Amino acid sequence: MKNVIFIVMVVFLLFGCNKTAHQSDTGLYGLNNYLREFDFKDSTQLIDLPSFGDDPSYLENEQLKSPIKANEHKGLGRKFWFKNNGGEPNEAEIEFTIWLAENFQKNGVDHEAGKFSGFEGIYDRSAGWGGRKVTSQNSWSVRIAHAGENNEGNIPIGLYVYHPGMSETYGTTINPDFSLNKEQTYTLKLYIKMNEINKSNGILIFSVDGDEIYHSNSWKFRNKNSVHIRSVWLDTYIGGSTPSQFDTYILMDDLKIKW
Repeated sequence: MKNVIFIVMVVFLLFGCNKTAHQSDTGLYGLNNYLREFDFKDSTQLIDLPSFGDDPSYLENEQLKSPIKANEHKGLGRKFWFKNNGGEPNEAEIEFTIWLAENFQKNGVDHEAGKFSGFEGIYDRSAGWGGRKVTSQNSWSVRIAHAGENNEGNIPIGLYVYHPGMSETYGTTINPDFSLNKEQTYTLKLYIKMNEINKSNGILIFSVDGDEIYHSNSWKFRNKNSVHIRSVWLDTYIGGSTPSQFDTYILMDDLKIKW
């Protein structure tokens, strides 16, 4: 009888420990918890997309316009904070349409990663953005990247990632060998899932008009269960250090956020 009681106690403790470990990660999983849609038909929608840093963006013709002046870098800086909208998740997806002006990244630098929108989990501002390498800090970020126009006059795109274990000072650039035509509307979709602790099994999927151009399940974004997806980072930035050569802009519309 004593042996039976001992076995029951061990099983209880094991299950209790597993439950406690699981509960320590409070981030939401799945894409069926919440959905937010922004069609930019009125300015009240921007209340839930507050400015973050420099933000010259504004609504025009029911689209979000990101203007970048000549010799400047920034056209858009807003964030959708998950903590204000149901809680920080471990899995999320954004989808939006994008349209590039004819002179966007014209004569731009091809070895500098410009930035479009993405996600961030920057809990320590000393790392995870702006040339701040992630070492032991609780920070990461993933944004869609772009470069100067290629020989065909198109804009190469990819991903720009700050993550634990990165080798360079600036973000890791992912080049899927894909480019966008200017003055053409595309639908971009970016999916992310946080890695399990002590594993490199985080997922990134990047699609254009429904076709996957990048898919990886071997990323490490975090080393602690307390690190989640803090925000959708709405960003339009030319550079690196080289600014836009012209007054230019992009248009964003039909933003959907799932988590």
